[in-house]
Amino acid sequence: MLNDKKILLDFYRTIEKFNSFEYFIALLKAQLAPTSSNLKLGTMLNFKNGKRPLKIYWQNYKYYLKDIFDLSFFELRKSNDNILVYFYNKKRLAKKLREEKINKFLKELGYENCQNTYEYLITLRTNFKDRCPDEIGVFLGYPLKDVIDFKNKDKGECKCIGYWKCFNNAESAQNAFKRYDNVKKIEIEKIVANA
Repeated sequence: MLNDKKILLDFYRTIEKFNSFEYFIALLKAQLAPTSSNLKLGTMLNFKNGKRPLKIYWQNYKYYLKDIFDLSFFELRKSNDNILVYFYNKKRLAKKLREEKINKFLKELGYENCQNTYEYLITLRTNFKDRCPDEIGVFLGYPLKDVIDFKNKDKGECKCIGYWKCFNNAESAQNAFKRYDNVKKIEIEKIVANA
């Protein structure tokens, strides 16, 4: 979501000169910064083959990357063109899924038989087959009230948009967006400075 065009332009110009593996790592460091720094519960990234074959990089290096980032990952959807991957901190996600309100909300969406994090993720993957399910917001760490209001599209008006659509506490959401952007900016500036 980082909207500072100059910083982003410098970043992409810099990493464009990197070899393929360095490029991929730099991209991941920037995108995963809020989750790596424990500000955000999870991050979802889509790897496609294009100018750089990101899907192939993912397939070749995914287990190595787990050690670099100290995050768990789960592949939510695969196709010939891309792989959608969810990155998360295992302990934080397990704790979130044990919260009573979260648990109740997810049970209403087909997660009633889930006993552990892996079973929740398998159900989430199943729900991704046809569309991006509304409950993904829970797994990304968005406020439950906003996830519910997004799901029930007729509930209130959207107060602001950033990493998620906020229907409730705009000040809190905007502060979170700034924190996420700040850690991304710090990571990007480190990458550019060390290039």
